[in-house]
Amino acid sequence: MEDLALIINTVDKNKDVWPIFFSQIEKHIPKDLFKTKYVFVNHTEEKLPDDYTPLYFEKDELYRQQFVSCIKDVPEKHCVYISEDYVLYSDVRGDLIRQYQTVLDENPDLSFVRFMKGGIVNLNYPPFGSYPHLFQLHHSIPYFYTNQAAVWKTRDLEKIHIQGPNLHIANEDWQNSFEFQATETCRALDIRGVFCYHGEKKRGLYHYDCIVFPHVSTALVKGKWNISEYPEELPPLLEEHQIDVNQRGCV
Repeated sequence: MEDLALIINTVDKNKDVWPIFFSQIEKHIPKDLFKTKYVFVNHTEEKLPDDYTPLYFEKDELYRQQFVSCIKDVPEKHCVYISEDYVLYSDVRGDLIRQYQTVLDENPDLSFVRFMKGGIVNLNYPPFGSYPHLFQLHHSIPYFYTNQAAVWKTRDLEKIHIQGPNLHIANEDWQNSFEFQATETCRALDIRGVFCYHGEKKRGLYHYDCIVFPHVSTALVKGKWNISEYPEELPPLLEEHQIDVNQRGCV
């Protein structure tokens, strides 16, 4: 669709995940959904699929610096931002994503529509206007900002990273990570967002499943395959792509 980009954030140390990741995209994402598909990646000799546009960052920089150096070259108005371990296992609902682009256009105060409900903070989220299956988030709650799959206004996502803390996306010290501290940046910028929920089941501690963008979230936990949370979805895909789980291990 015009003015919708797919942004994939990765690094070549995870190149063993790329075949399963890109293969599942080709299976499950409508061919006409994204105007351009970008890969934010360090300078590498590894070959990416031909229909992806690489944007390179410096490997030794912090995540926030890496992201800012790449997103400035994404001109599309809206984007879906994911990582290489968001492995699809069913068809993406392109029709709903296009509807959510319209929601963003109709609501200037909104910055994003998240594709799934979070599981850490359980509140009675109010419906968002008359839009079916959309619920309001507020930046006063913890974990308002997350890197879960969502459609964003590209320049708002860029703004959060420009003004956010110069940190890696996640650390062992979770409170000293970009993902945790960016909620405070969203408060300062008065970023608003909503999430969609269609009655999907809860998956683990942190989120619910997602019919809009059905993916393993995330396929890697501390570098190991996340089979414990996705025992039905992930093993058949690993077998299909002849991936030896013993090389990384699994949780």
